[in-house]
Amino acid sequence: MEKNEVIRLYNFSDGTLVTKGLEKVAFMQRDAAKFDDYGITTAKVEALKDSINTFADTITDIEALGDQMQSTLLKDAKAEALREAIRDAMSRVVLTFDVTSATYRKFGTDTLSHQLDSELLITAKRVVRVATELMPSLTQNGLTTMHLDTITTLNNKFSDLIVDQKVAIGDRDIQQEDRVEAGNDIYNVLVKYTKLGQSIWVNSDVAKFNDYIIYNTISGEPEDPITPTPTP
Repeated sequence: MEKNEVIRLYNFSDGTLVTKGLEKVAFMQRDAAKFDDYGITTAKVEALKDSINTFADTITDIEALGDQMQSTLLKDAKAEALREAIRDAMSRVVLTFDVTSATYRKFGTDTLSHQLDSELLITAKRVVRVATELMPSLTQNGLTTMHLDTITTLNNKFSDLIVDQKVAIGDRDIQQEDRVEAGNDIYNVLVKYTKLGQSIWVNSDVAKFNDYIIYNTISGEPEDPITPTPTP
């Protein structure tokens, strides 16, 4: 069965989750005796604090995106080097076979600059294969096996870099999903504990009741700040 997409339960940033979470933990530690009466022991609060700190230390999506972008840059640079090597070889082929000839078209390099990665891989292999077959006719214009070996080497490296890019994209997806799940776990526990904190103080201490409010907004603050009513 296909796994459903993981959706973040909170609207504020991960940084706000960390700061708000540690803030609420501090209030729980202050009110440890009250929480202990409900089975929320010091050990449980400390476990929540540890999970928040661990979450703060995990790789962020910005870092994962940076790794993905770097792998893409390396792959694209190798693709361009491969195209240049193919163009270098074809500049010699065209001296032997006219561009309108069936033999020249057999190399299939007319759309080289626009080819997708998968197409470029096949084109490079085809150029080497066809050029090898026609080598007796091509050597007179300077094409050598060294040119073909260069294309093959670049193509193999290009293939590896395509895989590296796919892995980086996959790793980023996994890391992001794991981070969302970890954040949701922390948020769920925070909500449960802070609701308890509110119920503890709802009838006895307004200030302490407010200590346990979590606003699920982008800023983590009330959407509509309370404006004092002017005194007549």
